[in-house]
Amino acid sequence: MINLPETVVIPAGSYRIGATLFQEAVPVHEVNLNAFALMRGTVTNAQFAAFIAAGGYADAALWSDYGWRWRTSKSITQPGFWHDPHFNQPLQPVVGISWVEALAYATWLTRETTIQWRLPTEVEWEAAAQPATAFDKNSINSAEQQVGAAWHALGQGNQAACGAVNLLGNVWEWCSTRWGRNWQTLEYPYPWQKDDRENLEGSFARVMRGGSWFDPLTAAHPAFRARYLPGSRGSNIGFRLVHGG
Repeated sequence: MINLPETVVIPAGSYRIGATLFQEAVPVHEVNLNAFALMRGTVTNAQFAAFIAAGGYADAALWSDYGWRWRTSKSITQPGFWHDPHFNQPLQPVVGISWVEALAYATWLTRETTIQWRLPTEVEWEAAAQPATAFDKNSINSAEQQVGAAWHALGQGNQAACGAVNLLGNVWEWCSTRWGRNWQTLEYPYPWQKDDRENLEGSFARVMRGGSWFDPLTAAHPAFRARYLPGSRGSNIGFRLVHGG
């Protein structure tokens, strides 16, 4: 039996997306979103351990075609920092997770709970990350804090207006959205629109949001758009899921 992760609800409505601070985040525009539920914290090592124990890395049915080719070609059986005590505490965000691993976990959690879990689109993520008030910079785990690792997923940190914790800082969070065929070229600029940018197939670079313990505070902004290749991993990259929308 899988314990359902704690979630917060982002209500349906029109959300102001983008910022003039960043070249990739203009123009500022309005996006209409359906209501959706977002995990209050990022997926933890303890939660991801259930996926490993259930044979998630050996079950091709859970993986995209590209993801399964990536997993088998590299003989991947666990996250990249699974045995590193600096990153593998049960309540820390699971890190060393590629986009395709996050996608497989979402498929597995859907099967186990019969709830349609998925990665958030980048505009859903940005809408959820809006703060109720200005954050104290010390509530954001960025490079300036000199912690050198992620805080516990639901422990200290910042809380968005929706109630989600540490959307800013701590670890980068994968989104479903395509960036481009490679990480150098932005092929899916703002304004966000309903085109093929949410297509989950292929080896497109994917958007990451939120900044991390390794990156400067300027990256920990709701509108800052980053990206990485779907098979790439890092000790500062994790994810959280949504359902609905």
